[in-house]
Amino acid sequence: MCGICGYVGDRRPELLEPMARAMTHRGPDDMGTWHDDDAHVGLGHRRLSIIDLSPAGHQPMCNEDGSIWIAFNGEIYDFEDHRRALLERGHVLRSRTDTEVLVHLYEEHGPRMLERINGMFAFALWDGRQRQLLLARDHAGIKPLYYWQDGQRLFFASEIKALLRVPGLPRELHHEVIGEFLTFLWVPGEHTMLRHVRKVEPGHYLLWRDGRPRTQRWFSLAYEPDDSVSEAEWIDRVHDTFLRTTRRQMVSDVPLGAFLSGGLDSSSIVASMRASFPDREIRCYTAELTEADMARDQFENDFPFAQRVAADLGVTLRSFVFRPDMIALVPKMVYHLDEPDADPAVIPSYLISKLARDDGTTVLLSGTGGDEVFFGYRTHQAYQRYERLNWLPAFALDPLLAAAAGVSGSLLGAQSPLPRRLRKFRRGLVSRGLARHLELVDWSSPQARRRIRAAAFAGNGAEPVPAAMQRYYDDFRGLGELNRHSHMLIQSFLAAHNFLYTDKSSMAASIEVRVPYMDLELMRLCAAIPERYKLHKGVTKYVLKRAMERHIDKGILYRSKTGFGAPLRKWMADDLKPVIADVLSERRLRQRGLFDPAAVRAAVAENDANRADHSYLLYCLITLELWQQTFIDRPGEELPAFA
Repeated sequence: MCGICGYVGDRRPELLEPMARAMTHRGPDDMGTWHDDDAHVGLGHRRLSIIDLSPAGHQPMCNEDGSIWIAFNGEIYDFEDHRRALLERGHVLRSRTDTEVLVHLYEEHGPRMLERINGMFAFALWDGRQRQLLLARDHAGIKPLYYWQDGQRLFFASEIKALLRVPGLPRELHHEVIGEFLTFLWVPGEHTMLRHVRKVEPGHYLLWRDGRPRTQRWFSLAYEPDDSVSEAEWIDRVHDTFLRTTRRQMVSDVPLGAFLSGGLDSSSIVASMRASFPDREIRCYTAELTEADMARDQFENDFPFAQRVAADLGVTLRSFVFRPDMIALVPKMVYHLDEPDADPAVIPSYLISKLARDDGTTVLLSGTGGDEVFFGYRTHQAYQRYERLNWLPAFALDPLLAAAAGVSGSLLGAQSPLPRRLRKFRRGLVSRGLARHLELVDWSSPQARRRIRAAAFAGNGAEPVPAAMQRYYDDFRGLGELNRHSHMLIQSFLAAHNFLYTDKSSMAASIEVRVPYMDLELMRLCAAIPERYKLHKGVTKYVLKRAMERHIDKGILYRSKTGFGAPLRKWMADDLKPVIADVLSERRLRQRGLFDPAAVRAAVAENDANRADHSYLLYCLITLELWQQTFIDRPGEELPAFA
């Protein structure tokens, strides 16, 4: 895992080193730069050595005649197969790296080489013969890539803080996407909260030539269920493919371990690691919540299940215990995330990564993506329930659900899981198509968002549908509303949120995280599995659970799902109170002019009294203010930790 940066259409070699140094955490082992003044191009690189630890892996890297140069971040899992084939065809390779394989694949296939590789990546490749720059991002957006276009100049980097080392880049808030951030906790699509900085989207590349950039989609997954295969055969195929996928992602020249929460996804990965290597030491890492943390947010205690899986599989398990003072890390996480993201799960993700790094482990396998490809969310169950309720008119069910949500909220408190889920299910029931998906992934409510927005930004009527979400919905290829829902989650929730914070929090600790569920072979297999085997009679991830029964105890496989995260509602009620008083003070809110101070005070009071669930909405406001202090008021400089 590494950090890349550079420019095209300008002569600014003096910027390469400052840009690269802004990402030292992404690559503490080495730094390199290359530029060609005549071609007006330069590349920078920070290296975290994973494959071929020798100096031969130094980047930027070129082909034999120096006509093609690359700065690469990521891993290509099938690079050994490509390497052997390239050598047979007469290519000269000077290292054992996957990076060099990409250079020579490009020599043969140009940008279409992307369709031949299986991995996670973001890279910049300069083709001196064609005088063009290729910026490419992997099929699922696992690795980040940002850019700023200024006339015919283009600057790019793995992190926004590196781009902010470029003089003249406007640090201007993108007001139009604030509503999307308050809705989802993150910003989907190509936009960021900095108006002039954009992302290369998942499965896309940007080709710059003669001062003109052109973006193009290179990957699209078709969901074409195969009903000719029996349930038993699908179970066997999932088992064999998943083991092969996990084993393929264990190639490393440095110590490798895994996240282990005790849930299905991470347990399946660790079980596959053990099945692939019965005698290898496998180190696993997790977090422990206290009783107080679990009580407020009604989390289940996952740690005993993680201990049980570790004991059954014979792996080492190390953990840390959540403490209230860990919220002091919020400003640090805002700095490392580059984009405002209001999910506190970034904190345990960072602390687990740091624990692994301190333990001498450099690569971790993660279960991120399992819920998307195998239908693991409550929203998948909601879609199935909607289909079963199609015979009933929505106007008959709506008042019943409204009453149930009201009664349960009065008895249990508005922040309890049952009334929260009933309210969301009700909103989805009366919607169709894209609107239903958007209701189910909404973390607050349109009414609450309109109430807190300052008059100048509140808008009138319904909130606009984000263009990226509409595009992802329309781009779906195949059959099935559940498949379309998963497609939307992969394109948006994973790429703009889960992968964002997984990458940034792990790289903050100089750890590489790999995600076997996003292996292309497994994703294509899952897209061919009929929906009824992924969600079977209300059992989520049914075919995966059946496949893993030969490795994992059923008590682990079939227990209720618990999310990976932090006790935000407890923090909002207790530990974050001084932060709320400061960061969301009337003075600060009036200075920014984005939110109505009286409405924010009312939302805080409602949340404190458990009359409403505004925890994530208020945390959005906290992280947005800290992000502005870090990236608008300052050019990407870390704020002090909370006292």
